[in-house]
Order: sequence, then structure tokens, then C-alpha cells
Amino acid sequence: MNIDKKKDLVVVGQIVKTYGIKGQVKIVSYCQEPTSIFDYEPIFLESTNEKVKINFNKRINNSSKNQFLAKIASSNCVETSKLLVGKKLLASKQKFYKCEKNDFFYSDLEGCCVFNKKNELIGRVTGIYNFGAGDILEIIRDKNNSKILINFDKKNFPSVFIEEKKIISNFVDEN
Repeated sequence: MNIDKKKDLVVVGQIVKTYGIKGQVKIVSYCQEPTSIFDYEPIFLESTNEKVKINFNKRINNSSKNQFLAKIASSNCVETSKLLVGKKLLASKQKFYKCEKNDFFYSDLEGCCVFNKKNELIGRVTGIYNFGAGDILEIIRDKNNSKILINFDKKNFPSVFIEEKKIISNFVDEN
């Protein structure tokens, strides 16, 4: 499997914290059913493409059903594991179902051009985030290379055309 192509990968989780002194890390599963992250193995570490071993039996406390312990082979101490915090966990898109019409993976949004209702270019999507209050698109403005963050919902983005890498936004760019 060629995992060098970003378009062939889907983000399924992220390293959020170190755990213990032997290099283990806590990961959060982004999957709707958290344990389905195991269905998409092998899981790879962003930037290094190193395989990540997730321990199914080691859920982090009962209140957080979407967190698990993982071991990164190249990390055997807490110092090297600290460097991995924030790294995304990736799986091959081939492991997922084919998208229906008007469906897409959030990873497909990266690189899309964002246009206003007048078909004027606002900018390009450079990131998708969720800090707990909903999904947010990070857009680099075409005019001045500044970043804007906009809540990703139907009100702000009524149309997404993945094949054309085009998103229509109701955002009014006053800058």
C-alpha cells in the first residue's frame, strides 16, 4: 500500500498526551464508534508513516470511551513521546466505504477553494479542526494570506463540490 499520497489517507485519531515513562501515548479516536478505529488498521503516524499499535484492552478511564493507549515503536521514553503529541493518526481510505453522492471525508476538504455567493475566491482550506463546539474550517485568504476560521455547517457552507475542489460560502469577507 502506498501511504505517501495524502489523498489516500483519512485522519482517524490523534495523539493527545503521553502516558507513563515507557513511551506510551494516549490517543483519541475520531471515529463515530470509537472502537471502530481498530477496523482501519494498520494505523500510521502523520509525517513519519510509522505504524501505530493501539491496545484495545487499555481504554483510558471509563468516562472517556474514545481514548486508548498506543505504542509508537520509535518512542521508548516520555521525552520522545512528548514530541508526538498533536500528531494525527491516519488510515488508508481503501478501508472505508465508498462515499455516496454529496458525501465526503473531511480530509477531502483540505486544499479546496472557497468562493462566496458571487463566485469570488475567498481562499483555500488549509485545515479542519474541532475543539469541542463543532467543526471549523481554517482558510487562508487569497487577498492577503491571513487565516480565518469559520464554523463548518450548512448555513456557512451551503454547497461542497469535492470533485471540483470547490466550496461555496455565505461568509462575507470584508477584508
